[in-house]
Amino acid sequence: MLHLPSASRPDPSAGSSNASPGIRLFTLLTALLLAALAACGTPEVGPPEPPDPLTPEQAARATQVGGPAAGALAEELVGRLAQAIDEEGLAGAVDFCADAAMPLTREVQERTDPPLALKRATLRWRNPDNAADEWEERVLHYLAALEEADPDGVPAELTARGPGESLRYYRVLRTAPMCLNCHGAVESIEPEVRQLLSERYPDDRATGYEAGELRGVIRVEVPQG
Repeated sequence: MLHLPSASRPDPSAGSSNASPGIRLFTLLTALLLAALAACGTPEVGPPEPPDPLTPEQAARATQVGGPAAGALAEELVGRLAQAIDEEGLAGAVDFCADAAMPLTREVQERTDPPLALKRATLRWRNPDNAADEWEERVLHYLAALEEADPDGVPAELTARGPGESLRYYRVLRTAPMCLNCHGAVESIEPEVRQLLSERYPDDRATGYEAGELRGVIRVEVPQG
């Protein structure tokens, strides 16, 4: 194979007069393109848009009606869970969450006026009844995106439209330290508790959390006023 001597090879990056007009034009265009890209820089990515937004009036109604109901449910769940742990240990906590949490949710919603539908929803559920529907999924993915960008920028509550033009209020739930006894890293959960969880929830998806991590939401369905 014939090789040109190195001294005879044209250098396309050199701006000498020996370069062909085509090479000089290509070099000039490349330089202009690189300069333009440098001037533009990397575009900034803004925060994600909230899903299914309500009007200000609807959001105010959803918050006014749904906020107290979500607060009442959260308070009762935490209080009853702490009581179960004090009386029966961590096994009592598993039993409470499996047997009493859903009935307690129904008790709280029956006391609301007007009637409201309450639910705990998550993307990583233990009880399939807590699996998010498509509207809740959008809210939870939105919250997860905010969490990834800036944990301090996640709101404690938000509103969104639900099915059938309903209004929805969401109270953010985070993983409390005591929750790690059943929802933390699998290897850190006591063997007896792991056994109970595997028996009650063979498709468990709700382990591996850290304290303070986004866990899910309490969702309150508010009828249109």
